[in-house]
Amino acid sequence: MRAVWRFGLLYLLALLLLFAFGHRNQVERAHLAEMEAQLKKLKAEEEALLKEAWRLGRPLRVLEWAEEEGFVPMSEGRWNP
Repeated sequence: MRAVWRFGLLYLLALLLLFAFGHRNQVERAHLAEMEAQLKKLKAEEEALLKEAWRLGRPLRVLEWAEEEGFVPMSEGRWNP
């Protein structure tokens, strides 16, 4: 009879361990899905910022900005007194 109790307790312990590992796996999988969604969002934001930086850094856009701010190109400043 003792062997039955011993094997029964071992079986319950194994089931509890299996349940704990399964639960931990589910929690980690949910956390991983959240992290992947955040990574996807950050990559899209990075791409948008790079496009914006490229657009603002074009030479003609820089020239337009300089003229709006009142800067004079060196050639005009040098040759026009």
